[in-house]
Amino acid sequence: MRRRRLIERVLLSLVLGAALVLAALAGGRPVPGAPSCPMTPADSFWHADVSALPVLPQSATWVSSIGATAGLKADFGSGLWNGGPIGIPYTTVPGTQPRVPVSFTYADESDPGPYPIPPDAPIEGGSSSTGDRHVLLVDRDACRLWELYSAYPNGGGTSWSAGSGATWDLNSNAMRPLGWTSGDAAGLPILPGLVRYDEVVAGDIDHVIRFTAPRTAPAYVWPASHKAGTGGSSDPPMGTWFRLKASFDISGFSPQNQVILRALKKHGMVLADNGSSWYLSGVPDPGWNNTDLHALGSVPGSSFEAVDVSSLKISNTSYAVAGGSLPPPPPPPPPPTELVANPSFETGLTGWKVGEKRTTLARVCTVAHGGSCSAQLGRTRTGNATLDDSPNTVGSTAAGAIYAASAWVQAPAGRSLTLRLRELSGGTLVRTSLVTLTATGSWQQLAVTSAATAGSTSLSVEVVASLVAGSKAYADDVSLTRS
Repeated sequence: MRRRRLIERVLLSLVLGAALVLAALAGGRPVPGAPSCPMTPADSFWHADVSALPVLPQSATWVSSIGATAGLKADFGSGLWNGGPIGIPYTTVPGTQPRVPVSFTYADESDPGPYPIPPDAPIEGGSSSTGDRHVLLVDRDACRLWELYSAYPNGGGTSWSAGSGATWDLNSNAMRPLGWTSGDAAGLPILPGLVRYDEVVAGDIDHVIRFTAPRTAPAYVWPASHKAGTGGSSDPPMGTWFRLKASFDISGFSPQNQVILRALKKHGMVLADNGSSWYLSGVPDPGWNNTDLHALGSVPGSSFEAVDVSSLKISNTSYAVAGGSLPPPPPPPPPPTELVANPSFETGLTGWKVGEKRTTLARVCTVAHGGSCSAQLGRTRTGNATLDDSPNTVGSTAAGAIYAASAWVQAPAGRSLTLRLRELSGGTLVRTSLVTLTATGSWQQLAVTSAATAGSTSLSVEVVASLVAGSKAYADDVSLTRS
């Protein structure tokens, strides 16, 4: 009876999960880490094709204001810069995430709290940054986006202070009230306009890209709702839309950069904040090749033109665009195949081993995330405890294929948790992709994506918990899929 109930629960979860994913796909591509949520509705301006729209009369003047000879810049990458990640990070949280109070400098134009901010929420520039310090969160159950500007935790994250904050229903095209800011100077959401590594690896960016300019007019145009400039009429207002000229030759750029440049020709980029000239915003990711991204600097500002998007607008208070302006939606991708043979430890520990001495591994059925059992890791001496697949889950990769790993882990609060994918050629490590979180004492999901750098390599999944001697960590519902 117990086994039958477990099977029924699994089948019900699969059916509900499939329905949620299909709903998200119908509304636009899902948010990585929140598969039931669209990044934006499919008819949002973010997905509009502006490649055939007319050029604005002010185009040359505004390009000159931003910098006709200034080069394009990817303001994102891998690794650290001045101690912080390069780009604007985001995270997803469950609907049960405790909400904490937030006090705002610009409270009259901010959505009041409380906000579902975990104590370890990633901050743009890192915890010690003195920059914009954006914090971006997606409630993956409610499909709601929360964004903060100049965010600082108080009392270990029991409350926060911020310059401004806003929240959006990801299934809605409703704009901010006209004249209101958000976490961004233009009053726009930030997350939908960020360049992400996973979409570049997939070969297509299906949205407008956020960018900055050093001087803006004291005005805004749709789709923006807020101004933040002190310039004049020779400077572009917030919300101005630019695209890369169709005549610009991108054939000499790397495949990675060509994906970005194609998006700039088709969807363009929207002016969302004051900053450096032609700086594109994106999400930090260990997969980025910083040297390659730097090559985008050879694209001069004179290669861009401001476009007239007035034909797209339906309303001053909606992000929705006229239906004829949208390209046909892409067919939904095939569902990924689960590669982990024993993901939930319901029948034992087959396919798993410990990664070092003084680490213990046991199957327990008193603590679990999804089913009835989980893998328990322990240490007889303080150090890392690694749950390692054995043999490697993927024996032979396909070059360029995208592998997505995730795992649910519970460990004592304050300890470090890591999920990593290790690509190996024989016994030689080719590449490691990883994500690290600080344990809260509750179940937390870690997720990491990697593109195989070479064919016929193997891929190993490892869950690592930093433990003091005698303490325990639990892993469950480990997944690895290929798409």
